[in-house]
Amino acid sequence: MNTNRTNIFNEFLQYTITELEDFLNAAATRDEALFYQRLLALKMGLAQEKIVGKELL
Repeated sequence: MNTNRTNIFNEFLQYTITELEDFLNAAATRDEALFYQRLLALKMGLAQEKIVGKELL
């Protein structure tokens, strides 16, 4: 794997829940909205794991 490539997961972690909600609200297509909806759900699940203190996913 090329080390110059951006790690997609690390890129995802940089976005806040609010930013992902903004992307969802601005989605131009149904597929784009579903994509952001799923990213938002993952981000919220990760945040919930930090609060609860155990893995949920």
